[in-house]
Amino acid sequence: MRPVVVSDDTTYSVLAKDTGKIHIMPDLTADITITLPSVEDGLSYEFIYSGTAADAQDWIINTAATDELYYGGLVHLDTDADSAADEVVVVDADKSDDDTMTILTPEAGTRVLLVSDGTYWYVSGYVASATVPTFT
Repeated sequence: MRPVVVSDDTTYSVLAKDTGKIHIMPDLTADITITLPSVEDGLSYEFIYSGTAADAQDWIINTAATDELYYGGLVHLDTDADSAADEVVVVDADKSDDDTMTILTPEAGTRVLLVSDGTYWYVSGYVASATVPTFT
């Protein structure tokens, strides 16, 4: 299966027909807002960062509607060289109103998987970054 190479743009709409495909995220020149298709049982997408150094830009991944929520979470590896020690923490969606996930300044190794059961988007993966990802 061929991957989807995402362009260096400020917006990107994920297509339902690309289910099961890896989406390769470039080293961006500006933040990108990614909009998922409406939830549908069996849809799945994986986003990986293809750069070699920390991207100075963010991935803002929105569900298609405010009632299509994220469940699950991400493992964050803090790569901040200024901190006393790198930390690994889990960042969970709160299962009540989270329809936006923001991956801040990703580094190599960042990988986010999204799977839908027709009601929710389940998220799993890991983010290497100096900044903790957020769900809102």
